[in-house]
Amino acid sequence: MAKGSRRGGRVRDKWRDKQWIIVNAPSAFDRVPLNYIPISDINNAKGRVIENTLYDMLKQDPTQHQTKIFVQIDKINAGMATTIFKGHEYAKEFLRSLIRRGSSMINFVNEYKTSDGYLFRVSSTAFSHRRINTAKKHEIRLAMDNLLKERIPNLTLDEFVKEVTMGKMSNDMMEEAKKIAVIRHVGVRKTKLLSSPLQNEDTSTSNDFTSETSEEISSDSPDNPDAEEVQDETNA
Repeated sequence: MAKGSRRGGRVRDKWRDKQWIIVNAPSAFDRVPLNYIPISDINNAKGRVIENTLYDMLKQDPTQHQTKIFVQIDKINAGMATTIFKGHEYAKEFLRSLIRRGSSMINFVNEYKTSDGYLFRVSSTAFSHRRINTAKKHEIRLAMDNLLKERIPNLTLDEFVKEVTMGKMSNDMMEEAKKIAVIRHVGVRKTKLLSSPLQNEDTSTSNDFTSETSEEISSDSPDNPDAEEVQDETNA
């Protein structure tokens, strides 16, 4: 045997041991097939969070690419995975495109529970045409909170998902905000599932889609031309 040669068995191809499964959308999106992914173990795959876009769900409007949807694998049976809605958020590029010099950005965060017991953290945002004072910002936050507190407890999970991702909730908040100031955009920019009726504890896993500290555009970022206005006030 040549000097320096090594003995060893054949390297096992781990990909040959993987099982491929079809991941379906949550019931709010009619459980359409979304992804075809490999898994090593069914039990380890449960709880995995997968990122898609709203366009992947609906295949309707190209602008739906600007909304990210996060689904979490719930059950796997016969090569098919069912999922639950874990949350959504604006794409970072879309959020940055909304920022304008000389205007105000108003953020509001609070927690709300659906009629069937799903607790969500909901982050809303509004952009004015021109700078507005602190009093008007407070009025807008209060208007958004009042609408969400009145609406969400009367919605099932599926109804909630549709309203926050397809624009109904945002349109209604816009109507309220326009009564206070000249507004060019209002939206539910992010939701995050905190607990379900079967899980009173936090449903976050190591596969969670974002951290709360990194979701915002930094007030010191060069991408933020109006830094003093981009301050997120949290009421959670």
